[in-house]
Amino acid sequence: HHTFFEMLGNFSFGDYFKKDAIHFAWEFITKEMGIDKNRLYVSVFQNDDEAAEIWEKQEKVSKDRIYRYGEKDNFWRMGDTGPCGPCSEIFIDLGPEVPGNPKDNVMGGEGDRFMEIWNLVFMQFNETEEGKQIPLPKPSVDTGMGLERLSAVMQGEISNYHSDLFMDLIERATRVSGVKYLKTLKDLNPKEKLSYEKSNMALRVLADHARASAFLIGDGVLPSNDGRGYVLRRIMRRGIRYGRQLTENSVLPDVVDQVIQKMCDVYPELNQQKNLILSTVKDEEQRFLQTLDQGTLILNDSLNKLKSKNQTTVDGDLVFKLYDTFGFPVDLTRIMAREQGFQVDEKGFEDKMQEARNKAKASWKGKTISGDAAHLVTFSQDLFKKNGATEFKGYETTTLNEAKILGLSNGTTATSKLRTGESGILITDKTCFYAEGGGQVGDSGVIQTSQGMADVLDCTKQNNVFLHHIQVKDGQLQVNDICQLKVTELDRRSTAANHSATHLLHSALRKTLGEHVQQAGSLVDAERLRFDFTHNKPLSNEEVEKIEVLVNSEIARGTQVISKVTSHQQAIAEGALALFGEKYGDEVRVIRMGDFSTELCGGTHVNNTSAIRVFKIVSESGVSSGVRRIEAITGDAATRFLMKNTTENQKAREISGLNENWIQYLNDQKYFVSEHIQNLKIQVRNLEKEVQALKGNNISIDNLLNSAKKFSKNGIESQLILADIPMDDRKVLSDLSDKLKNKIQSGVIVLIGKGEASHPLIVTVSKNLTKDLPAGQLLKAVAETLGGKGGGRPDFAQGAVSDRSQIEKAFAKASEFVGANS
Repeated sequence: HHTFFEMLGNFSFGDYFKKDAIHFAWEFITKEMGIDKNRLYVSVFQNDDEAAEIWEKQEKVSKDRIYRYGEKDNFWRMGDTGPCGPCSEIFIDLGPEVPGNPKDNVMGGEGDRFMEIWNLVFMQFNETEEGKQIPLPKPSVDTGMGLERLSAVMQGEISNYHSDLFMDLIERATRVSGVKYLKTLKDLNPKEKLSYEKSNMALRVLADHARASAFLIGDGVLPSNDGRGYVLRRIMRRGIRYGRQLTENSVLPDVVDQVIQKMCDVYPELNQQKNLILSTVKDEEQRFLQTLDQGTLILNDSLNKLKSKNQTTVDGDLVFKLYDTFGFPVDLTRIMAREQGFQVDEKGFEDKMQEARNKAKASWKGKTISGDAAHLVTFSQDLFKKNGATEFKGYETTTLNEAKILGLSNGTTATSKLRTGESGILITDKTCFYAEGGGQVGDSGVIQTSQGMADVLDCTKQNNVFLHHIQVKDGQLQVNDICQLKVTELDRRSTAANHSATHLLHSALRKTLGEHVQQAGSLVDAERLRFDFTHNKPLSNEEVEKIEVLVNSEIARGTQVISKVTSHQQAIAEGALALFGEKYGDEVRVIRMGDFSTELCGGTHVNNTSAIRVFKIVSESGVSSGVRRIEAITGDAATRFLMKNTTENQKAREISGLNENWIQYLNDQKYFVSEHIQNLKIQVRNLEKEVQALKGNNISIDNLLNSAKKFSKNGIESQLILADIPMDDRKVLSDLSDKLKNKIQSGVIVLIGKGEASHPLIVTVSKNLTKDLPAGQLLKAVAETLGGKGGGRPDFAQGAVSDRSQIEKAFAKASEFVGANS
């Protein structure tokens, strides 16, 4: 496969099945494409007699051209569980001129002579956690044929790279680098052949990676150190490195430019985003080339030392250093090491990566659901099945006088009532509280019944059910009570003003900087707004000023803010801006502010832009490569900021004569310093609590590891850790379980905590054992012994139990489950 490819295919969901799918494919290839049947072979799953018979009797393919293969090659799965089924592939013989060992160039061999051009997947089973395959009520067909392979075949080429989809790109790379590309190397002497093999590969990688880079950036993905952005960075940096092998000149941006020229007629978005695509590739190339040579020297020096010691493994610490300091993706280091006959210490690198992740995780403080996430998902699902979605009335009002309490939870289990001092989750049939989403924070306020009153600290959403995070202040709240809901009005108004200002800012950025600007993240609350967007360089003072003028002009115009619900298709046709990566339903809510801004949005907004009053940008900074961040304030906060800074600027000029830029910088920074310090203090306090909790309970990872039982599963030596941990903090227990899993590599961890009314139970299973020992099933077995329940994924499950007196019996049950009784 290529890093970017165009897939052809056809689908059936409960309609036609194997007979028609096979006929459609064979007819298209042999009649529409005119490919000689004598060049074609097919494969089927070893037990799929039905497909084999259809090929032989219906399509008249001789038995000696029908090959049966096992699960590895001819059985498709979505994952460990879920839809699956056999597949059948069509191969073409590219001919004896394909280079390679004749022993490998056979059907089913490792050579390239026989190339798969179409894969027909027959999804006819649902695989359970136990490995049982249950027939689906409506079998489906999912087929795929790569355009690149078909193009090469139709053009008489034996390599995709020699088709017209790639040769233009390779030729552009040869012009820039000055290096020739040869389609065949058979007449070269060994030295020439080795040289051209290396340069040919580099040119092919450049052509392939340029296509993926252009389309990813055009779709709004930018290089970063995590997620899809890191996938792009790895692709680009691999291409940049191969370009540097050919020449000191810049290569990748030129090849990407050729991709845009070649494919923009079919994919017009490439032309629309051309400036962003090319500037992003150039910036990434410049950034990586600054460290590539230095990192390569360090790696080569290390490899030379290893050679002198007759060692063949590159230390994981060095691989991590190249990744962390010089920006080398691990797969690039792996390639560079392999080119000289070395392998990478994968485990050592992963250990360093996990250590870095743990540090990052410990330093991050985010907003999370109160309580056990798995329980809240189940809790909300059950209420959704019974009562349907929560009816949201918050666009029209901030007060509801009559709503019914449908469910209560203490965070880990459902309950019928919550009393004074208790915290938990409350669900009603309807609400005026906005649930966190689209960058906007959840509402806060008050819920009151005839028996009690609770503060609403936050509101989130699961399964279209609104979760009110409450703390009972007086009396008690019970299921089926009728309650009054009241949102904190001032916070709602300020948040709405900041959200509407965010839309105006987004539009002003696009008008000022260009249409390449896309939202990359946002946070809107009552105090401020934060907006991340795609742009490759810092904003100038003039650009910031122009953006502020545009937004404040629209505020001063007093434009009516109109919301309407329409189909997604209609909204886009009317020019509404949709956010990249956001999932939308068939019906969407559109927020329009005159002819200045139209966006899809589910948040709360002002009725008229004049309600925002004033808009002020207080900082502009970089978040990551290609992503900038603006933080701004509106209303009273902006007015106070402007008045205070007018006075302070005057004093500063009188006292020190500082230049305007330095004053502006100080003004921009000071607004958030105090808040940042407070956040850091909170993080430190939380970390200190975790450390003290572990120390106070005399918990030692080494002691737990020493107590581990050994067991073997499918020939894999593994360890079972069973521990009674006298604490109630699920986060600490979960982190402890993760650390133990990383230490033992292969095994199972069962931790039972100690709370007041209920006690946490956590089960973790290493990935290699999840098929035989799914965490959810083990948790159920242990929980039943202790009067509890829970659930989770095959590798992690959690729950709560009520009876700790049977812990030894529960541990014996766990040992029996994994087969570690000795």
